[in-house]
Amino acid sequence: MGIPPPPGPFALVVLLALAACSLEPTSRPLSDAEVAGLPGELLFTSERDGPRGAYRLAFGAAPERISDDHDEVALAVSPDGRAVVVGRTVETPAGLREQLAIREAGELRLLTPPRGRARNPSWSPDGRWLAFESDLDGFSDVYRAARDGGDLVRLTADPAGNFEPAVSPSGAEIVFASSRDHQAEVYRMAADGADPVRVPASPRDEWRPRWAPDGSAVAVLSNERGRDELVVMRPDGSARQRLNASRADGGALEALEGEPAWAPDASALAYTTRTRDGGTRIWTVDLATGTHRALTAPDALSHGPVWSPDGRWIAFVSERHGDPELYVMRADGSRQTRLTRAPGPDSGLLWAP
Repeated sequence: MGIPPPPGPFALVVLLALAACSLEPTSRPLSDAEVAGLPGELLFTSERDGPRGAYRLAFGAAPERISDDHDEVALAVSPDGRAVVVGRTVETPAGLREQLAIREAGELRLLTPPRGRARNPSWSPDGRWLAFESDLDGFSDVYRAARDGGDLVRLTADPAGNFEPAVSPSGAEIVFASSRDHQAEVYRMAADGADPVRVPASPRDEWRPRWAPDGSAVAVLSNERGRDELVVMRPDGSARQRLNASRADGGALEALEGEPAWAPDASALAYTTRTRDGGTRIWTVDLATGTHRALTAPDALSHGPVWSPDGRWIAFVSERHGDPELYVMRADGSRQTRLTRAPGPDSGLLWAP
C-alpha cells in the first residue's frame, strides 16, 4: 500500500486521546475451543524447564521444548513455518560466544562457527537463505547463509559496523543500519551486497529498519527529535511519516520500547511504549488515518506484539500476573486470553504459519 500524507500534530494528539479512551481492558477471554482454532502456531523462548530454550506452542496443546540442553533463543521462523533460526550461547576457551543454527524436522543445522557473535537473522521470501549480522571478520558486518548450510558470504566490509539486516519481500534487496557516516543510518543494497546506498534520512540516529510485507515502505526507529520515535518511509527515503509513537493519551510522553511489527497487509503497525511510571502497553497505528489505538492498559505490563498470519489476532507477552506469560487478543484489543502458565519467563514471540 502507498504511504498516505501524515495528519497534523494536533490531529494526531486528538486521535491518540480518542483511541486511548476507547480502550476496553476487560472482555471475555477466548474459550479453549476458540484458542484451538487459531491459525498457525507460536514459537517462543522460555526458562520454564531450566536452561533457556526455544519452544513450540500449537494452539490448544501444551508447549513443547524444541531445544537441547544449550542456552537457546528463537529468533526467526521461515516463511513456510518449517524451520526456525535459533541463537545459541556456547562456551569456548575464549569465553561465551553467540552462534546461529536452524532447527528443522527435529534436526539442528549450524550456520555460523562458535566464535564471536551472530544475531538478527532475516529470511528471504522463498526461505532458501537468510541475512544476519556478525563480527566473524570485523566489528560487525552483514552476512548471507543458505538454509541448507555451506559457506557464508560476507556482504559488507566497513570497520564502522553494519547491523540489523532485513531482506525485502521481493528478495532483491536488503536494508540495514550502518555507522559508516559516524552515526546510525539506514542503507539499502542488492541481495548480493552490491550497490550499497544511504537512504536519505534525518541528521540523527535511525536504526532497526523493517520492510512492509508488500515492499511499499520501510519502518525505522528514529531519534530525529531527541527521543525514540517510529517513522515510516518509502524504500528510497521519501514520503517520511513520523508516527509520534512517543505520544500517549492526555499529552503525556511514552518512550518507544522494542521494535514495531507490521500487519500482514501492511495497513498498520503494532508497537510497545513505556510509561513514566514504568508500565508498558501495546498500541496499533493505522497508516491510512494515523489513528493510534491503545490495546492494553499500562499496568498490564504488555509488550512484544506479533501478528497472526491472517492479521486478525495479536500475540504478546504480559507480566500482569507475575512472570512474563504469553497472551493473545483480537487485533482491536478485545478477547485478551492467557495462553501459558508456568514458572519462569516467556519471551521472544514468533507466529508461524
